[in-house]
Amino acid sequence: MFKNEEEENRDDVLNRDVDSILISTGPTAVNHDVVQVIFVRNYIQVEAKAGWTATSDFAGLVRGLQEQAHELGGDAVLNCHFDEQFIREEDGKLLLSQVGYGTVVMTKITRF
Repeated sequence: MFKNEEEENRDDVLNRDVDSILISTGPTAVNHDVVQVIFVRNYIQVEAKAGWTATSDFAGLVRGLQEQAHELGGDAVLNCHFDEQFIREEDGKLLLSQVGYGTVVMTKITRF
């Protein structure tokens, strides 16, 4: 994906990279333009054993949301929701399905 000069200048001003994209489960009071709603899904094969407990780690989903937001030129992903469920495949394998989604926004830069 090619960036135009204006987008490159915006990246310089905001010192923006993928890791700097804000992920929030709520709204923000900062003025912004909505860019797009995005979704990320991960499947993890797991083995259930006696005494086994699942632990939720949404780090992969967060990173996926940040990467998509960066590609779209956004500064943040707001109102994010995360969910997971177990899926048993026909061959008996157990998968953990994780889903994350939110709204990519671009913060409005105001000058005084």
